[in-house]
Amino acid sequence: MNNINEWVINWFVENSDAEEEDIKPNIENNYFESGWIDSFEFMNLISDIEDEFEIEFSNDEFQNRDFATINGLIKILKGRMG
Repeated sequence: MNNINEWVINWFVENSDAEEEDIKPNIENNYFESGWIDSFEFMNLISDIEDEFEIEFSNDEFQNRDFATINGLIKILKGRMG
């Protein structure tokens, strides 16, 4: 399951201006408010997650506040992966 953690953190490192040493200690922070990604990049993130982990999110799932933090996203993915 650590590969989920690594994959999500690496995605943010590769697709934002944030450095890994800034991201790792702040995985509970809202990544929109931190300025790491915007709504367009969020759609890319979701698309990349769905492709990588072969899952599909419903529109209702996006109402979950956990989607706004890296740690919350990791928890959602771990829950979906079983």
